[in-house]
Order: sequence, then structure tokens, then C-alpha cells
Amino acid sequence: MGVTVLAQEGKMGKNVYYLTTMKANTLIQNVGYASEMENWPDMSIDERMQRELKGDRVAEEIVPYIVSDPEWFFGALIVDVYSGWEQVRFQPITEVVSVDLAAYEDTLQRAGFLTLPDNKRLIALDGQHRLAALSMAIRGQNGIPGSVKLPDNVRETLTGHPEIGDADITVMFIKHENDTKIRKIFNKVNRYAKQTSKGDNIITSEDDMVAIIARRMFSEPDAPLKPINGQPVVNWKSNTIPLRSKMLTTLSAIYTMSEIILSSYDITPKSRRSEEELSRGTQIMRNFWSVSMNGLDIFKQYKEYVIDNKPLENIRKKNLMLKPVTHTALAHAVKIIMDHGYRYEDMIEKLNRIDWSMDNPVWANVLVTNSSNKKMITGAQALRNAGNIIAYMLIGNEFTNKEREQLLQLLRDASGSEGGEVKLPDMV
Repeated sequence: MGVTVLAQEGKMGKNVYYLTTMKANTLIQNVGYASEMENWPDMSIDERMQRELKGDRVAEEIVPYIVSDPEWFFGALIVDVYSGWEQVRFQPITEVVSVDLAAYEDTLQRAGFLTLPDNKRLIALDGQHRLAALSMAIRGQNGIPGSVKLPDNVRETLTGHPEIGDADITVMFIKHENDTKIRKIFNKVNRYAKQTSKGDNIITSEDDMVAIIARRMFSEPDAPLKPINGQPVVNWKSNTIPLRSKMLTTLSAIYTMSEIILSSYDITPKSRRSEEELSRGTQIMRNFWSVSMNGLDIFKQYKEYVIDNKPLENIRKKNLMLKPVTHTALAHAVKIIMDHGYRYEDMIEKLNRIDWSMDNPVWANVLVTNSSNKKMITGAQALRNAGNIIAYMLIGNEFTNKEREQLLQLLRDASGSEGGEVKLPDMV
């Protein structure tokens, strides 16, 4: 059916567009997806103007955000008027009413009423995942686009919330002259839109419970990682700690550690926000950091150095536990010992007996490069490997024969030795 909306005419380069708002219900009823076009399966990669819909991301991430957060908000969707542009009618306000004030006349010539015809074909050019999320949030399972396939367990989480259909969604309409033009616009809109960094997301997110919990470890007055005598303990502006820095770890490391440890309690970045779960997760990580700061000898030494305003460079060079990378490896080890039924606080004495020096051969090519300048290895798999080694030194008796052999092979690969001279580290 035809639709008339209040709109503003604009122009970028050679492209005329119309900016308006539409009720979410009207939007999902009138705008479709490129992947639902009849000839989509036969289109070559050069002909397709849009990427495929990722239904799992929509259902598991965007829909819960719309449904559960009363302050949800979207940027403008760009809609391609694929067909019917010739019948699109824009009528300036000045054609409807007389304007006596000259100051308003020019402005109101570009503000007016946009009528989209019955025989239009509207395609979401930028924002198809948001459009699909609105459809699923409003209509539940009945709102799943035809081109989206979801597993039954995900489909069952979708329930309709008709009230969301009254939301005002900002939309930009642009003429479809040819596929090349539309592909170019889609590419440039996405290419030049700078994604927020992981650090920015951790700092600003109010949906990711792991991010909120990570921030609470140093931002609250009684937080275990609160500043010491005014000296920040956590670097939240960067992912590295310089040798001369007085800080202990980074926000990125705290987030990753929280993600690893809290996964044992079914609290993940994708979990729906719950005040009860937030409180539970916060307490778990507060306990972890309180035990660490008050029990680990190197952390106690760190606090003494900061209080006495002594330089940390020398001890930071000597002890891997003053590196955020090692903190992440420790979190992997903690998860392993907890999954075996052990308590972290009961492992502190053993952790204090581990040789954390860079010269310890067990860390060579696992946590530290086996070279003269000895740089830290930061890859995700390397940190999991280091976590396995730490866990073995703590509770090696719990490792199966297969797990021992895998760990031994890991150490052989790190040392470059195919022989049998490499052995498992001693348990502490």
C-alpha cells in the first residue's frame, strides 16, 4: 500500500535522498531484504548489492537488546527504492501552506511530504540486521525473514512484543539507479564507519554483563583494584603496561579474565542483563581479585612498591606475573582447577611456589619468545596453552593420560624437539 511520511530532502554528491521516520510496524511491513529477491540465488558476487543476513547474530544479540533494554536506540537505516522511484512524490510544505517569513521559505522548500507508491520495492541497503531484529522483536517467530534459518532452540526464544511496533525509526530513502551505485554506497557506508574498539566497548557497554563486572573491579570505592594512594592500578586507556608504569594490569585483561572465569557460572557477554546475575558475577570476580591481591606474593610486593613510590621496572622485568598476558593465562588455569572442583584460594600457596621468571624454560615459546630480547606471546591459543601448563603444575594429578600427552606434545612443539628429552614440569 502507499505510504506518506513527513520528510526532509537532502543531497550528497549526486545522490538525492529523503530523511524521515517511520513506525517500526510500518517499516517491517514495507521494507524487504536483498536476499529475498527472486533472482538472489542466481546473482553473481558482482551483482549482489548486500551481504547475507546473519540470523543467529540478530536473534541472539540484537533482538534481546531491543526487547530487554528500555533505552534501546538505533541509527538511521538506508533504504534502497529498488523500483517505483518514478512514482515517488515529494511535496514541499510551501506547496501546501503559504509561508510569509522569508527566513523559513528556503528551509521549508526542502521539508515536506514523501509519498511512496503501492508498486514500490524497498530493500534495506544498510541496516538489514536491525530491520530483521525489529521484525523478530515485534512478531516473534512469525517475524523471522524467509531467508533466515535458525535452530529450534534459538527460534523458541523469540516471542512477540507488539508494543515495539510503535517505535519511531529513522530512515533514509535513496533511488536505485543501478546495482553498481548501490554496491558502492553500501561498501563506503560500512568501510568508512569506524568500529568502536574493544576497549571502548568495554568502557561504554551497559548490556554486556562481563564488561560491567570488569569495570566494577576498579571503579567502585571498595573495589579490589581501586587506586593505591591515588595511583591507578588498571590501565583502561591502553592494552599494554610499559616497564616503568605503576599500573598492574589492563581493562582488556580484566575483561578477558572475567569472561573466562565467569563462563563456568554461565555468565557470558551474550547473557541477557540481569541484576541478580550482575551481582553474582561481581562477587565472584571481587573474590578472585581480593584473594589475588592479598595472597599472591608478587602482587603484595607490587602494592608495597607503589605505596613506597619505588620504581617497578626491575621486578616487572623479572616476574611474568606483572604482565597482563600472564594474568589471562592464569584465568585459564583458574577455570580448569575450578572445573575440577578446587577452590582458587586453596591454590595461592602453590602459585607462590611457581617460578615466574622469564628464564624458566617452561615458558619458552609458550608465554615468552625463546630469543635474546624475550618478548611476550599474546596469541589466544598460546595463553590457553600457558593456562594448561599452570593448571598442571597446580593439580597435575587430575590430568588424564591423554591430557598429559597433549601437554607434553605442546612442550615438545614449543622447544622444537621431536625426541623424548622434553618432560612435563614439576607439580608444586
